[in-house]
Amino acid sequence: MVVPRNFAMVCFWLLPLPVKDHEDETLEQSSELERANETNRKLLESINSAGHIYMTHAVVRGVYMIRFAVGASLTEDRHVNLAWKVVQEHAEAILKAC
Repeated sequence: MVVPRNFAMVCFWLLPLPVKDHEDETLEQSSELERANETNRKLLESINSAGHIYMTHAVVRGVYMIRFAVGASLTEDRHVNLAWKVVQEHAEAILKAC
């Protein structure tokens, strides 16, 4: 390593139910995938509206994922741990509502 790592991107999604391919439909057309995508939209909206942290999203091959970018040079482990705790709290609330 030439310099300390200062930038990182973690992409993740919350799965309310197992999402799998079906023989008669692609993953992009799957109703399970639609439910998972909607769950992740709600999760991202909940996280961002709370105002403690801000995350973005991406859609790759029909999968809506949340992007957690840790890009500030002054970010410490405690900041990442706090952000992940916020994600977990919001995820638990979203899953309870499902």
